[in-house]
Amino acid sequence: NPEKSFIRWAVAQGHTVFVISWVNPDQRHGRKDWEAYIGEGVGYALDTIETIAGKTKVNAIGCCVGGTLLSAAMALFAREGDDRIASATLFATQVDFTHAGDLKVFVDEQQVRALEEAMDMRGYLDGTKMATAFNMLRSGDLI
Repeated sequence: NPEKSFIRWAVAQGHTVFVISWVNPDQRHGRKDWEAYIGEGVGYALDTIETIAGKTKVNAIGCCVGGTLLSAAMALFAREGDDRIASATLFATQVDFTHAGDLKVFVDEQQVRALEEAMDMRGYLDGTKMATAFNMLRSGDLI
C-alpha cells in the first residue's frame, strides 16, 4: 500500500534509501554461515552505498531477522574498527535469545535439534519451514 510505505515517506523526507531484501535460501546458500550473511549482505550493501551515493556513514534500519543480522554486523564491524553504521533502528527484532518469548510456544529443544539435523543434511533451512513458523506467530491474520 503506497499510502503506508515507510520507504516512500523516508524518500519524501529527503533520505536516500537502499534496501536489502530477504531471500529464501536454497542450495546456493548451503553451508553459508552468519558471518557470510554479514559480509555478503550488510557489508556488500555498505560498499554499494559508498560507490553509488558516496556516503561513508549510514543510518540503518533492521526488521525482524534483518535486525538481528544488523545487530550482529554492528558488533563485528565495531571489533574490526568499521564505523560506517552511524546509527541503527530495530523493528520487531530479537537480539537476546535467552528469553525467546512467543517463539518458545511453538518450538522446543527437540524441534530445534530436528531442525539443526535437517539443516546439517541440506546445508540450509528450507524457506517453507521458516514460513510455517512465521505463519504460526501471526495465525490470527491467516483466519
